[in-house]
Amino acid sequence: MEFEKIHVGRDYYWAWRDIDFLPYGWLDERELETLPLPIYAQDLHPDCPVGVPCGSEETKTNEIRLPATFGQLNLDPDLRTDLRRVERKNAGVQVVEGEKGALEKASPWFLQFWGEKPDDFRRRMELWKGASTLSAYEGEKLLGVHIAFHSGNSVYYLGCWWDRNHKNRSIPTFLLSRDIERAISLSKSGYDLGIGSEPYKKQWGVTERQVKYYAMMPARLAEKLGISEFDQMPRLRI
Repeated sequence: MEFEKIHVGRDYYWAWRDIDFLPYGWLDERELETLPLPIYAQDLHPDCPVGVPCGSEETKTNEIRLPATFGQLNLDPDLRTDLRRVERKNAGVQVVEGEKGALEKASPWFLQFWGEKPDDFRRRMELWKGASTLSAYEGEKLLGVHIAFHSGNSVYYLGCWWDRNHKNRSIPTFLLSRDIERAISLSKSGYDLGIGSEPYKKQWGVTERQVKYYAMMPARLAEKLGISEFDQMPRLRI
């Protein structure tokens, strides 16, 4: 993990630099002695050996335990119905795996919608250069690119960059279902939709767990940030 300094009035703390770009952070016990202080590391994986579980709806994971077949998924009935509609709408769409330059081709849609700062976008592209992609084409026309990371037996959803002139096609849902099917065919055990309370995630029959945070800081700063459980900072390290 890399860290950046966050200012809070006259105070500051160090935070995980890539919190907006990667699914989870991870800290081991042996890393605690080398952390910059004061530290507030958020979005740590639930299995992380250090840290305190968070307690809000927004800090819950959305993990799909993958069965042997797509049909065995514990889907919300409305989603199962909608998937049939989405498949019909996209019957003529070709899905391309791992297309070279897929992120670059789809990036104008992402930047137009989110307006990410140039430095942040460069960092995102650097971190995502090894991501797995599915590209949806109608003839020669690109409709959207689904983005995920594969790690061990799990797949981590990163997002979908798509052409919003084709909203009725529900391209993000179409490509997500295709990628989950692919993960099942690869005998993956889990598909992680990331942290948050978005309704579309809950429709996939997800398992929810609280992510963790780790904080070591003066009590004054913890109070300012609303952090109730933290390690008292013994001394300042910069």
